[in-house]
Amino acid sequence: MSYLDPDRVRSAASTPVHPTGGAGRPRPYEPSHDVDWQQVAVFGAGLALGIALGAGMALLTAPQAGTETREDLRRGALRTRRALGRRSRNAWLDLRDELRDASLSLRQRTLKRSRERARSRELAEESRG
Repeated sequence: MSYLDPDRVRSAASTPVHPTGGAGRPRPYEPSHDVDWQQVAVFGAGLALGIALGAGMALLTAPQAGTETREDLRRGALRTRRALGRRSRNAWLDLRDELRDASLSLRQRTLKRSRERARSRELAEESRG
């Protein structure tokens, strides 16, 4: 059973002889280097469509707004930078940094919740009036 294209399969009788003519040693199979540009175009179009659909789905299903996502990424980068720089520092300095991070996270969560509550109150007032 062959997985090659039937046009490219060679039989043993049609295998070329070694160029030196030495005892009929066959050359190894040499694949054709022809490029099927139609298949390349179809693959490229499918790849582009997949990338576009994936990006669209990522934007539609994102759990938060773009500004919040950028802030999260920035915060994560700062934490990573701090974590890498801390390895040779004192434990008390590490504790100070952890407490600052925890305090900042708490303040941000509190602010976010208060904004959400204010927004829900505004929506409730608009629906009543």
